[in-house]
Amino acid sequence: MLSHLRNYVSAGVLTGFVGLISFPILTRNLSVAEYGIVGLVTASLTMFIAIGKMGAQHAVIRFYAQVKHGNIKYSMDQLNSTVSVVFFCLAAMTTLLWLGSGLFVLPNTMQYEGLSSLFVLASGIVFTRLMGSGVINLLRSQQRSADVAVIDGLSRCLNVVFVVSLLLMSALNPWSVIGCLVIAEFVGVSYAFYCYSSDFHFKFKNISGGFAKAMLFYGMPLMILESLELVLRLSDRYMIESMIGASALGQYSASYNLTTYIDLIILVAMVQALKPAYMHIWEAEGKLKTQVFLAKFFRVFLIAGIPFITVFAITAPHLLGFLAGSKYAPGTVIIPYLAVSNLLQGSMHILTAGLYIFKDTKALVTWSCIATITNISLNFIFIPKYGITGAAIMTLLAFVVFTAGVSIRAFKFVSFPIDFRIPLLMAVASIATFVLLNSLTLGGHVHNFVAKGLIGTTVLLLVMWSVEPEVRFWIASRFQTLRGIK
Repeated sequence: MLSHLRNYVSAGVLTGFVGLISFPILTRNLSVAEYGIVGLVTASLTMFIAIGKMGAQHAVIRFYAQVKHGNIKYSMDQLNSTVSVVFFCLAAMTTLLWLGSGLFVLPNTMQYEGLSSLFVLASGIVFTRLMGSGVINLLRSQQRSADVAVIDGLSRCLNVVFVVSLLLMSALNPWSVIGCLVIAEFVGVSYAFYCYSSDFHFKFKNISGGFAKAMLFYGMPLMILESLELVLRLSDRYMIESMIGASALGQYSASYNLTTYIDLIILVAMVQALKPAYMHIWEAEGKLKTQVFLAKFFRVFLIAGIPFITVFAITAPHLLGFLAGSKYAPGTVIIPYLAVSNLLQGSMHILTAGLYIFKDTKALVTWSCIATITNISLNFIFIPKYGITGAAIMTLLAFVVFTAGVSIRAFKFVSFPIDFRIPLLMAVASIATFVLLNSLTLGGHVHNFVAKGLIGTTVLLLVMWSVEPEVRFWIASRFQTLRGIK
């Protein structure tokens, strides 16, 4: 598990580093409004692709474990052939839906001219990414984390290379930025197909309608869940643009996009490694081993995650100021709220393991609907009154409602003991550190970023060392290993 997590985290760190390179390039070479529109298109891509997958990516991981261990009637050849056809059909239908929305719906509701042509250009990303999702999740099911990490890193690195190359030749605009993303996605997905080619076997006779039906019945509630989660995250962008304009959307998008590095570095890595792991443990070793695994994983996640998002919330405004400039400074007020909501989202993926294992996703959909309706309804009140800060607070509130509701339901299937004592101590120490450091001014953005980051990290690591015996044991064992090598 640690090796897979290491691979995914390494890819996340690389992605974060690449993002830090592209972030100032885009924010400083596009106007605030143009940056907001690029963010709107990429956010729309995320939402459409999540809907277009119909949850089939989750079904691939769940059913692969059952096929591998012989706990279902279908064969591996049937899985390969059926997954290929399902994702091709989903990719074609979603691309048509994307084009229809971009050409006929959004021009009547959005203020920005030229939005339709951006959607036409981005349609290549929709088809490519959906086709790639099938093969990437087959690789994840095989727990080939190194290959998946390389695929993800390749497309993101190439995107930055293309953007920088284009900038050296001419000025950037939203169309050139999206065009670079189209090419990078195609190369990344092509490499994914190459990685899986030795294990791929396709025959028309192996396409199983029953298997496809089972995948979609399992996945569709999860698609609704994922889509509603994205609505929680992304609907406020449309509301901000329509209520208070593209400039406010640009400020919101800059801070929001910087906060997504938490998701790229930690949450995506955790989810990619976590679900295949507990599915295989459940199928091969049973309930007790799965409970032990989830309890330990959740405890480590909280103990490490709480100080991580705290240091991020302290330093991110200064990083944004250095990378993007003062014109985006008003948007940094939302960073702490979004960082905490990311921690809640990560916790949810661990707490709801029972619902995924037992294929009971009704509670996920129900509570996601409740949280989404709550978020959108309150945004109509709080965005006009409190601007982007109101939108961020409502997002956090919605995630609190959602996480609490689904966790209670999931524990009726697979529960595990939760020791809140050490995580609560870390939370108290983190809040105190945030309050003390956030109000300090130690110079310019670079000085503040470095000084506050070092102070906050040192203080919270010392607290972790003093309250958590496993941390002391782990560090001591690493020193013993190093001494043995010498």
